[in-house]
Amino acid sequence: MKRILILMLLAASAAAVSGQATTTAKDFDTELDFIFIQEIGMWKTLQSHNLGAFESLLLPDYIEVEKTIQTREQLMANLNTCTIVSFKLRNHQTRMLSADVAVIAYTGSSEIACGESHIASSYNATTTWVRRDGKWLVQLHTEIPIKP
Repeated sequence: MKRILILMLLAASAAAVSGQATTTAKDFDTELDFIFIQEIGMWKTLQSHNLGAFESLLLPDYIEVEKTIQTREQLMANLNTCTIVSFKLRNHQTRMLSADVAVIAYTGSSEIACGESHIASSYNATTTWVRRDGKWLVQLHTEIPIKP
């Protein structure tokens, strides 16, 4: 039953990400599951290289922390040249910091294609989601490399 619920949540999230519908956490059993589904939807949007939909998930003052610290504009400029081939999220944990702020942490792996180059990586990641005007948007994303 839980697997069917997760698949239904994923389908609903994909619709929300593509702009077909606005989905709120009230539509799901728990906000914790909803945040995980939002995270998966964000990665699927990147994988489909729908950069407009991806950018709409990021707050204007978004920050990304990896090897460097990037703003939303810097990240979007870098994404033009690369595509996510595959990704996997494992061992996620979600914490509600307030009614409108959630942090999700997980171990991830992905393969990215940049022209002819393919780069595989494994990392621990966190994403901070903030609810603004009824929509959950990303404020901060971090990735710390780990050995596969």
